[in-house]
Formats: sequence, structure tokens, C-alpha cells
Amino acid sequence: MTENIKSFILRDDTAKQMVQYADNLAKEIHSDVSTSQIRNIYGTVKKLEMQREFDSTAYRQLVLLKPKLAYAKGRADNKKKPSFEKLEKALGDAIDAVELENRETFKRFCNFFEAILAYHKAHGGK
Repeated sequence: MTENIKSFILRDDTAKQMVQYADNLAKEIHSDVSTSQIRNIYGTVKKLEMQREFDSTAYRQLVLLKPKLAYAKGRADNKKKPSFEKLEKALGDAIDAVELENRETFKRFCNFFEAILAYHKAHGGK
């Protein structure tokens, strides 16, 4: 797991670094990964975020996003796969850092994902 990503999720004092990382990642992937491909996964995250509790059921649904990311990567053209791999790795590491029944780590994950999506669009992601 990338230590930077782990610190974004586990520590409250890394927002500035998290935003910079999300910006750089989005800049790298914006031409190969579409907004709708990211939003397919982000929609599930938003549903989980709106729940009152982050319990074992929500945690399970979060972890099950990793196969969805792998599926999206598998469907991508070969020349676009490296960008999908970067996104899959970053979000996978972030998911791994979320702690069961710790809503704060889940909120930080949501912030990280939202930052990636926002910067993706800002850099011209379609």
C-alpha cells in the first residue's frame, strides 16, 4: 500500500498532500479514463456515504468496489490500461486503509475520491 495514500485516510492532517496527489493522479489519467467510468464507482461510494452508519455491511460494499475497478480496467483498451491501473491502485490502496466501523477513515476516503473526480473533470476528463 502506498504510504501517502494510507496517511490520507488514517490521518486528519494530510488534506493538503491528499489534494495535491489527487490533482496529479487526475492529470495523468484524464485523457484515458472517462468521467462516467469513474462515476460508476463513485455512485456506490456516495450511497454508502449517505448511510447513517459505516458498519460491516457498508464496509463489505466498499471492499467490493475493488473488483469493479478491476473489471473497468479489464474492459479498457490496451493503450488506456496503464491509466486504469493507476486509478485502481490508488483507490484500492485507499479502500484498504479504511478501517471497519471507523466513519472518519471512510469520510477521508470519500474526500480523496471526490478530489480525484473533481480534478479529473478540471483537467478535461470527458
